[in-house]
Amino acid sequence: MKRREWLSVVLPMAMGMAGAACANSEAQPPAATAENAGTVSTTGAMEDEQASAELKVHDRHHHGGFVGFVFAAVETIGVTPEQQAGVDKIKADVRIKVEPVRVANGAVIAALADGVAAGNIDAAKVDAAVGVVSTAAAQLHAATADALNQLHALLRPEQRAALVDKVEAHWSVWKDANAGDQAAENARADGHIAHFAKELGLTNDQVDKVRANLSAMPAASRGSFDATAAEAHVNAFGTAFASDTFDAKTLSTGEVNTKIASWGASRMEHFYQAVTPVLTADQRAKVADKLREHANEP
Repeated sequence: MKRREWLSVVLPMAMGMAGAACANSEAQPPAATAENAGTVSTTGAMEDEQASAELKVHDRHHHGGFVGFVFAAVETIGVTPEQQAGVDKIKADVRIKVEPVRVANGAVIAALADGVAAGNIDAAKVDAAVGVVSTAAAQLHAATADALNQLHALLRPEQRAALVDKVEAHWSVWKDANAGDQAAENARADGHIAHFAKELGLTNDQVDKVRANLSAMPAASRGSFDATAAEAHVNAFGTAFASDTFDAKTLSTGEVNTKIASWGASRMEHFYQAVTPVLTADQRAKVADKLREHANEP
């Protein structure tokens, strides 16, 4: 199994969309022209399918916050070579702006790796790292508002409308995959625990114990994500971005970024708290190594 595929299993509760945006930043869609319209359509459909798959099972970093959804979507709408140069420049700036959140997420994963390896996750240490993620995520809106404004100015009206549709579709997929009750989700025969068990070779007894541990967690720690505010922001962004005039600074996104980031990090923590006591030493070492590898990725 490839490393990326393995990570999508061992990080089933991690942090989200922007990882896909950053990972795909070098893969550009062909420009939309009359000669290659069919190719662009096919490529866009393939990239939509890939994005949906990563939203469901990939290592769900949220280090791009809401803007990560936007720049993942822009890869699928088909832009001219001239526009692509502008998009690349904007994205390079965004990557710099989201770096503090990426580093903070890496610290959470590293702390979890240490806990998994030791057989006992230090909740206080991980909670402190999650707090740093939340603080950094709260700054994302102010840091990336200019980038969103530049993107709006770069795109044609029909491209803006297409991007809004993609952002809304990607958000819907992420919400369905990430915002449910963790214990209920992992009880499914095709859920994350089933995939995790297959790749690590867990016994039926181990699987039952993991599910029992998740179910025994306080409801507050394993409950569903309150998507109301995020949903409202997605809708407000769509209406504003599709119009001729747009100013991202007028949108309230800081709280949304914080909630998404802290939810993803906390959900990941709870998952490994449930899993770690059940694993053998060899299984813990395997998971910890992969977590550390992922934490150190640029």
